[in-house]
Amino acid sequence: MFKRISRIIALQFTAFIFVLLLLNGFLFLAADLGNEQRQMRFRLERMAEGIAGRFEIGVSPLMPREVPPGMRDRVQILDAEGDVLFGSSLFGDIPFEKRQGFAEFSIQGEQYAVLTEPIVRSGRTVGYAQVADVIRFQMDDLPLRVLLYLILSVSISTLIYLVALAFAKRSLKPAEEMVERLEQFTQDASHELRTPLATLSSSLDLALHNGKHREGILSAKDDLKQAEVLVERLLELARLDKFLLETSSVDLSTMVEEAVERHRAFAAEKHITLDASIAAKVKVKGDAALLRQVVSNLLANAIKFSKPAGGTITVTLTKTALTIADTGIGIAKDILPRVFDRFFQADESRARGGFGLGLALVKRIVELHGWTIVVSSTKGKGTAFRIDITSQS
Repeated sequence: MFKRISRIIALQFTAFIFVLLLLNGFLFLAADLGNEQRQMRFRLERMAEGIAGRFEIGVSPLMPREVPPGMRDRVQILDAEGDVLFGSSLFGDIPFEKRQGFAEFSIQGEQYAVLTEPIVRSGRTVGYAQVADVIRFQMDDLPLRVLLYLILSVSISTLIYLVALAFAKRSLKPAEEMVERLEQFTQDASHELRTPLATLSSSLDLALHNGKHREGILSAKDDLKQAEVLVERLLELARLDKFLLETSSVDLSTMVEEAVERHRAFAAEKHITLDASIAAKVKVKGDAALLRQVVSNLLANAIKFSKPAGGTITVTLTKTALTIADTGIGIAKDILPRVFDRFFQADESRARGGFGLGLALVKRIVELHGWTIVVSSTKGKGTAFRIDITSQS
């Protein structure tokens, strides 16, 4: 879908630029033509005025040397009756008419502009001066110019399309990823909700069948509680996808110490030693409630996946990182990259309950703060989660 949208956006932008190029090209050609005509007429008028003022026709014979060399092949001078006094061969194919102004003629395959200017003395026309110049902007060249400009416009538009397509894909990438996450989230949520709902239905059917309503109702309530927990976790993830942090100065040292103390009793029940090495006065900019959830989730996870014989959980906080390491069952190397995926659970995890959303929540909260979290683990020896933080100076 997004590929098609990217192409549509790129095509629309390219079409807009192509139309602008065409309009600009036609305006440029029109301006070029008009400017060339004005310059040519100005040149011819200057030439005609110079020749008309130089010679006294009827007083002395006109000599070719009196015409400037640069003009001789483009000048013709006639008397008042229209007889040629001096003229180049260029005018052999041009009929003379006693009228002032510009005219265009095709001579030897080229277009020429010819200006006829009367020579006036004492209010009387004593002759005519004709000057000619080749029209540099040949109308026969116009189709070729238009074709060349079209080819240039198409080439530029193709380049623009490729660039616009790349920018459109890049701009739509976040939206595409969001939709993909939403689709995956919907599929996973549907799959995970199906299990507690099916169990709930089975518990109620069994209660109706054997008449043990109390036991069936209690079992159904447990199933409903599981479904409620799952829905709450799903809502938390949905909210975090569009969450705006309520940042403030957070004393991370105190927060981690409090979290460790809250989990000591739970750890002791499983014969787990909880060690802490917490640097003093580590302060960060962040959302206190969310950061408290990160520390609690990681500690609860470490306790949950401890070995039956117990073990040790080490919590280390420095000004640059928070590390929670355990000596639990560990994670297999092949599934380690997937531990932060939503709903992902290894076989051992499924046996211990849960929905596979805790670590997904942790990673999302860490990313919202602009931090990073990495995990390292050895199967059967333990796991360590390290959060690289940015503390306040």
